[in-house]
Amino acid sequence: MKPGATPFALFRWLLTFPMRLWHGGPVRPCRPSPLDPRPTSLLALAALGALAAAGCESTAGQPGEALPAKFLKEHGLQGKVVLIEFGLYDCALSGAGLDKMIEMCRDNQPPDLACVRVEAAQDAAAVDAYYKAKSVPFTVYRDPGAALGRAFDATVYPVFLLVDKYGRVRYRGAFPEIDKLPGWVDTLQREKADAGDAAPVFGVTPLAVQKLLDETRLPDLQGAVKPLRDYMGRRGVLAVFVDSTCPFSGKAIADITKVSGALAKHEMPSVLVNLAEKKEKVLEFYASHSTGTPVLYDETRATQKAWQVNSVPTVLLFDAAGSVAYRGKAVWADVAKAAEAALKLPAGSLNLGAKGTEFG
Repeated sequence: MKPGATPFALFRWLLTFPMRLWHGGPVRPCRPSPLDPRPTSLLALAALGALAAAGCESTAGQPGEALPAKFLKEHGLQGKVVLIEFGLYDCALSGAGLDKMIEMCRDNQPPDLACVRVEAAQDAAAVDAYYKAKSVPFTVYRDPGAALGRAFDATVYPVFLLVDKYGRVRYRGAFPEIDKLPGWVDTLQREKADAGDAAPVFGVTPLAVQKLLDETRLPDLQGAVKPLRDYMGRRGVLAVFVDSTCPFSGKAIADITKVSGALAKHEMPSVLVNLAEKKEKVLEFYASHSTGTPVLYDETRATQKAWQVNSVPTVLLFDAAGSVAYRGKAVWADVAKAAEAALKLPAGSLNLGAKGTEFG
């Protein structure tokens, strides 16, 4: 979930998506727009001539094929450069990205760029009505169980993926900068062979981690201000970027007592960094939520931008030298593997005591 989502967004999420965690589906709608239509009638995508392929969920392919390859093959996208948006119909940010894709497709700019929208919402009637009203000129793929989202590691909404002719993801993030996208597409179109794992990724700006550790100076709940580096232990530190409204941040916050306790045994402390919320709200929230760790907060989006935190929760694990040993979702089994390597522990020996979440 985007840091700093409004309380209304949380209320709406609780009202409309109460059981999806139990069914394994995507449960994170981003901030809804008051301008978005809320159609109520049941409509069939099959009735839309230009959208006959929209809303499909089949991924038939050869036995043993990976799901992304099946998806690209089934929709005639193999050998093409493809921009895929993973989004939700009732998310303002997702809708803005979809509108840009529709405009690009109709103008054929950049030339020969294929577009796809992957819709993760589970409300079939509302989804059908939404896409009929939009009259989308490209495939809309229904992914209510998030199977394709998981396969592409795209369970934070919205997120855009630029996929090359060989099925490799070459960009991941917000809607690509419009002045850079044509050049990226042209580069990918000109490639004559699959570069494999060495294929360069667009839009990645390396973090100046050591500088950020020194320059990120935030108050804790008592008002003390010091650099993030000062929270490091002898063997590193775990930093979890969160906010107080996102339900998935709530899961990470609830887990942190167990996680931090397990890491503390190996001289690796933990810290929570709360983003983009007012001081009063932060203090009120943590007054009733015991974490067992220091809690820092930034009322602005400066820390979020500096550390390139696109969603919460985001976990960073630093080793003793201050290098990033893990950056990603609050999936504690994955964090444990990275910590074992950083701490030089036997594989499988570190149990952080919680499952965590793959969503954000």
